[in-house]
Amino acid sequence: MRVTFLTQTSQLGPSSRYRVYQYLDFLKREGVHFRVSPAISSNHFTKVYNIHRPINKLPYFGLVALKRLIDLTMMGAGDIVFLQKEVLPQAYPLIEEFIKKLNRKLVFDFDDAIFLLPPKRRSLLYNFRYKNSIPRILTMSDYVIAGNQYLKQYALRFNGNVEVIPTSIDTETYFVKKKEKKDRINIGWIGSRSTIFYLDRLGNVLRALARRYDICLTVIGTGDYRVDGVETVTRPWRLEREIFDLQCFDIGIAPLINDDWALGKCGCKIIQYMGVGIPAVASPVGINGKIINDGVNGFLADSDEEWIEKLSQLIENEALRQRFGFMGRKTVEERYSVKVNGPKLLEILQKVNKM
Repeated sequence: MRVTFLTQTSQLGPSSRYRVYQYLDFLKREGVHFRVSPAISSNHFTKVYNIHRPINKLPYFGLVALKRLIDLTMMGAGDIVFLQKEVLPQAYPLIEEFIKKLNRKLVFDFDDAIFLLPPKRRSLLYNFRYKNSIPRILTMSDYVIAGNQYLKQYALRFNGNVEVIPTSIDTETYFVKKKEKKDRINIGWIGSRSTIFYLDRLGNVLRALARRYDICLTVIGTGDYRVDGVETVTRPWRLEREIFDLQCFDIGIAPLINDDWALGKCGCKIIQYMGVGIPAVASPVGINGKIINDGVNGFLADSDEEWIEKLSQLIENEALRQRFGFMGRKTVEERYSVKVNGPKLLEILQKVNKM
């Protein structure tokens, strides 16, 4: 069996890293032959990430289209093409149609509600994406892999072959580090500029906690960020130190806004926190409520009062932090690990190979 993985980015992109790259060692051990082709290199990813205006990214879209056309010439006759999200966001799925015309077997994987208009982004391009691009790709795919049940239900409108593989982590890479005794509690959040507005909603919560406790807020991946009245440390995201930075948290937070876009989220932050044994507090939105069993392996909090109450419990109670950390790690090992979900991916590829 041969698979060509067409990923959106190199390993620097979280979606590509968690949906494809971390499974490659497992697939290789299982005898799967594969080639991985990221749409943009690590160098280009860094440049594109720092471009804020979509129109300024158009030259990179041209490079991606050219690269994908070259990829078409390199595919073997029996290859399965694993498409990690669409080839060109907001564009007609021309490359995807070429793949099907070449009689290649197509697996489409997505872990966001890419069929919706993202928050704070309204344009004709995004409107086109919603009305045309994603439904066409879902319809032409031989198999669809969704990151959660909400995404699966949408995909089933266009394709009967849909299965869920939740976002997972490699539990050999993510490990629990023993905490040193300290007075200050480090509350942490990891994300990007496109999701930082979710953290904004906790401003009053964090200020109330800072007046009561010795806390520090650490924000990873967004550039400069400050919460007035709260000591805030910002760090750039770096792949080589991501796990170390997460291990420095005492509590991990994952606020969301309850809307359809958030329902497409796959809980990556929570799974990362749990993977390194950090207690998590999250909004009770979408998959968050499936990952966290409130009061057992973490906390769910909706109103400001709930956030203050539950974060206060964790700040004051080291034993509770340790218990949630242990139970969270157990949750990841049992449901959100490469060891558990790698075989599911392999089984899907084997099914498609026999089609």
